[in-house]
Amino acid sequence: MVYNMYTSNNNDYNDILSFINYCISCLNNSDKTESILSEILKIFKADEAVFLSPNGSYDGVNLAGSFARCKDNSYLLKYADCFWRYDPLYYTQFCTTSDNLVFKTDDIIPYSQMVELDYYKSFLKPQNLLSELIIRLYSGGSTFGAISLQRYQEHSCFETKDVLKASLLVPYLVNIFEIADGIANINKERILLERWMESHLGGIILLDSEIRPIYINIKARHFCQLLKGIDEKSPFNVMNMETVLPRIIVQDCKKLALSNEASIPLPSHNNRIVGIKNKTRYYLQYFPVALSSAEQTAPDFVVLLSELTRDNRSAEEILTEQQKLSQREEDISRYVSLGLTNKQIAEKLFISPYTVQNHLKNIFQKTGLDSRTKLANIMKYPNNLSF
Repeated sequence: MVYNMYTSNNNDYNDILSFINYCISCLNNSDKTESILSEILKIFKADEAVFLSPNGSYDGVNLAGSFARCKDNSYLLKYADCFWRYDPLYYTQFCTTSDNLVFKTDDIIPYSQMVELDYYKSFLKPQNLLSELIIRLYSGGSTFGAISLQRYQEHSCFETKDVLKASLLVPYLVNIFEIADGIANINKERILLERWMESHLGGIILLDSEIRPIYINIKARHFCQLLKGIDEKSPFNVMNMETVLPRIIVQDCKKLALSNEASIPLPSHNNRIVGIKNKTRYYLQYFPVALSSAEQTAPDFVVLLSELTRDNRSAEEILTEQQKLSQREEDISRYVSLGLTNKQIAEKLFISPYTVQNHLKNIFQKTGLDSRTKLANIMKYPNNLSF
């Protein structure tokens, strides 16, 4: 291995093994700043350490994502403000290739030239710094950042063995930052999704493959508590979500899950109209979400709830909007409410009784109703149906 290119000792091996174990422990809490820099400072006997996060266009530093372990943190602000432009190591540490993942100052510019630069005189010398070791955190075309280890001028400069030693640690460091960034992105997406669901006009319930609640927004909680006769002022939290979930929703989802396990063609969604004791009616839509995992045998579910009696619209308007009935289905529903048979409806619409029957099947599927009587009732008395 490349590590054998220089004479190593037990301390070097112990440093590497200790840091690898530390990286593994960090995977559980995605810690990627102060504590990691502290450990690296010890391993490389450095005096200061900085984690620099690039901005999106790689022409500066993302100060919010950067962190320093040094005597004077104000220099990090100065570097991000202007000195990065004059740093002879900047473009190498943030290049978008996998070359030079670890390098030291004199790999890029000799010390004799470095001390002549205004960058050294104005930025490094006031901090008593000269020797620098850069560890680039690069993977899959993305640069997560760069760790800069620095030693004071009175101490020895970084050597080739430090570069080789750091090279062995790069994969473990990258692993920490990849996982940490992934967790951060997931959390951002989750927060945005929850905000959207809470602001949604209707109720939303998310269920896992075991028909256990994952998330219930405020409007859905209100519906569930009404249906189960629970006081609306009762506290609601994750611990009692399963208790609040109405049995009818559990049963509907289980039917869809069983249909899937039996290889029966699974509908894109299933619908039902539910009446509450206070005569309020809700329209429930079930959307099974088939997961890609080969081990997944049951779908997860999204349940959408809409209140049907929140305004004074006619039954036809409610059915058309909420149940997505077509104009022909709306016409047939109206004739059913008048007591006409399939044959009579067919004559009025100039279609066959068989076509009327097919439309009725679609209407029943969309509304969750199971009889002409219930369809007639909801058309006649849209605000007083309870079943």
